[in-house]
Order: sequence, then C-alpha cells, then structure tokens
Amino acid sequence: MRRTDAVWLGAVCLCEMATMLVFLNYTAVLPILQVEWGMRHGEAGLIFSAYLACYLLAVLVLASLTDRMDTRTIYLASAIWAGVAGLAFPVFAQGFRSAVLLRALAGIGLAGTYVPGMRLVAQRFASQHRGLAIALYASAFGLGSAVSLALAGYLARIGGWGLAMGITALGPLLAAGLAAAVLSPAPPPPLTRSTRLLDPGVFRNRPALWMIAGYCAHNWELFGMRAWLPPFFAAALVRRGAGVVEASSLAATLASGILLVGAASNIVGGWASDRWGRLRVIVGSQVLSAACSFAIGWLFDAPLWVMLTVAAVYGIFVTSESGALSTGVTELADPSALGATLAVQSCLGFLAAALAPAAIGFLLDWLQFASPMESGVLRTGGTSAVSPWQWGPAFGVLALGVLLGPLSMLALRRVQATAPGKHM
Repeated sequence: MRRTDAVWLGAVCLCEMATMLVFLNYTAVLPILQVEWGMRHGEAGLIFSAYLACYLLAVLVLASLTDRMDTRTIYLASAIWAGVAGLAFPVFAQGFRSAVLLRALAGIGLAGTYVPGMRLVAQRFASQHRGLAIALYASAFGLGSAVSLALAGYLARIGGWGLAMGITALGPLLAAGLAAAVLSPAPPPPLTRSTRLLDPGVFRNRPALWMIAGYCAHNWELFGMRAWLPPFFAAALVRRGAGVVEASSLAATLASGILLVGAASNIVGGWASDRWGRLRVIVGSQVLSAACSFAIGWLFDAPLWVMLTVAAVYGIFVTSESGALSTGVTELADPSALGATLAVQSCLGFLAAALAPAAIGFLLDWLQFASPMESGVLRTGGTSAVSPWQWGPAFGVLALGVLLGPLSMLALRRVQATAPGKHM
C-alpha cells in the first residue's frame, strides 16, 4: 500500500470514527432513559431500531445516487445532517414518541456517510489490498461505536444524558470539516446499462446476493449485540448492588472495551481474508460468534470475570468477518452497478439490524418473570430483565440468526462451482 493511499485511508477512517460518535450514545444512556421515561424493553429497543430502519430506507436512495452524482457531496451533506439531528435529540426528546422520531431522522446521516465512504475506499484500492482497506474502514465503524459508548457513558455520569447526547453529536460535524479538506470530488463512472436509480440487474447477480445474505445474518447478531450488551452489563451490575447511573456508565465503558476488541479483530479478519479466502473467514467467524451468543446470556448470575471473558471472545468473532463480507460484495458486484449493489447490501443488512434490537427487547418483556427490581432500576414503574432465563434466550435468538450465514456461504460456493465467475 502506497504511503499516500495509507494517509488518505487513515483520514477517511478518522472521519468515519467521528460520524459514529452518535451511533451508540443512546445505548449508553438507555437504562437512565428507561427510568426517566418509564419505558419497557420493547419501547427502548424500538428507539434504537428506528435509527436503523430510517437508515435502510435512506441508503437505498443515497448509496444508489453514488452511481449518478459526486459521492463527496453526498458524504458531506449527510455528515452535517447527522450532527444537526444528533443535537436535536437532547433538546426536543421528551419521551418514547419524540425519541423514536428524532433517532429515525439521525439514521439518514449514517446512510449518507457509511456506504458512500465504503465506495470511496473500494474504488481507490485494487483487489490485493482491498480486503485490508475495507476492513480498516469497517473497523473505524466499530472503534467509533466504542468511543461513542465510553464517552456518552462518562458524560452521562458527570452531567446527565442530555450533555452526553449533545457532546457526541459534534462528532459528525467535525467529520464534515475533515472530509471537506481530504476528499476530492468523486464523480460516478459513465452509465453503461440501466438509467433507473436502483439497477434491477443487482437482483440477477446470484453470487452477490448470497454474499449479501451472509451480511444480513452478520448484522442481525452484531447490532442486536451492540444494542443490548451494555444494558445486559448494566442490569448485571445493578443486580450486584450498583445504582442505575453508576451501572450505566460502567456498563458503557465495559461494552466499549468489547467493541474495541472487535475493531481490532475486524482488521485481522480482513487481512486473513486476503490471504486465505473470504468464505473461510466468514464461516469460521460466524460459527464461533454464534457459540458466544448462545452462551453469554446464561452468564447473567455468573462471576463478573467469567461474563467479561466470554464477552471479550464474543467481541472478537462477532465482527471479524465484517470486512470479508463487504469486500466480497464489492468483488462480486458489477462495476457499473457498484453503488446499487452496496445499496441493496446495506438496505437488507440493516433491515436485519433494525429488527434485531426491537425483537430482543420484546422477547425480554415477554420472558419477564421478575417483579420490578427492589433495588430500583426502574423505580418509575418499568420492569427490568433480571434473570438468565430472559437474557439467555434473548441472545440465543441472535445465534440462530447468524448461523444462516454459513448456509449462505455454502449456497454461494455451489453457485460458483456451477457457473463461471469470480471465486472467493
């Protein structure tokens, strides 16, 4: 990798990290908002899901537009939108309904930065370095998410959830300033086929669709875990005698450490996929992460060090195939429909990501065996998951979803074996 390319990639990854400061700030303060607004787990999960649901709707348009207009313009406008929407949350959010709306609007900003940024990376790097480059970019997603959790948790402890949400919302605005200085105009390639916004040829590309299916399985587990691992830690800490604000802050810090581990494993996974093949890395990672999903919830009452050890292993394998999946999609896509293919990947993948947090929240409510906690996690009348018989099945559902990934890779291998084309 040339030095100029490495410096450019580092700057783009720094922009990605800054835009992600708004991604998990809500998750860090979720237990506090449950107390203040009297929300159940299903409502709390829906707020997180609304962010991802609006993302998946917006990404169909914004990512597809990168085949037709300057990607840099889309990126800059979306980063500014993300910052403004993030600042609006602590000012106007007063309960479940207003929070759902404001978080949904913030999802548009993610749609116009993450995938367009990935396109810029994919276009700059040749195949022999693309796996590592995209893995580094994807790891910036995880690293920014970790910083978002840790920073929001710290700020919530010293100044309340409003300060936490407001300060972290400045990240996308800083990213817009840096991107304006670093990114050159990126006009799209000449159109060679369909003039429609979303090229229908994408849905005839069976190898790419099977890789996208594996990405959907990955996102189901990853975003369900990202949404509910901090509240899981917080509930476990309260179970052990901590107060809700103290538990939320410490849980955010612990979960951010797990996400940092995942960011590093993403880089290693991308490097490994360049050398040993995308499919091997994807299948191995998803099988091992599924095992962790099956185990982690049942450790709710286990010694804290045991829970954290399994969570650290979980953090390694839940993201280690992310770069390989995204790189595989770019390699299997028709070059003239790269933006449209990435749009379909992101839309379907984040549909799974949007469904998972809400599904887990409603399952936790349905499996509610305990009365409101005596220690007062939700003294305003809500209830909290306090049993491994709630958390175990909840995380187990994530495991069942991610195991569809290896099945998709088997189908992809069969398609490649019977038809000429690129092989993973």
